[in-house]
Amino acid sequence: MNDDKIVNLEKYKEERTEKRRKEEQSRSVPTLMAFLPNEYYIFPEMGLMIHVLFVTDKSIHYDNQAVYVMEDQYGNIFADVVEEETCDGWHELHKDVFMEAVGKVVPTDPDAS
Repeated sequence: MNDDKIVNLEKYKEERTEKRRKEEQSRSVPTLMAFLPNEYYIFPEMGLMIHVLFVTDKSIHYDNQAVYVMEDQYGNIFADVVEEETCDGWHELHKDVFMEAVGKVVPTDPDAS
């Protein structure tokens, strides 16, 4: 019998699993180039989610540049300059996920209820 045609199934499975794992790790999820108003995004490394409320132009506090005005899942409102770098690390998020996170926020002020 010719041993060249015999395959060690355990070794084959192990090699195949390792190959798939490396392929999955090499796939990079592209980050965004721009935020869109009334859309939702997540920054997974920080656990932060945002809802883009609107985009302004000629902001006084940001050297007359356009800015994104956003809210996070905790109710904080903030702004950032409209640039490609602003979107680095952010990914699209479904509205339902954002709304679920908002519903889980516990008020810090005991008189807030």
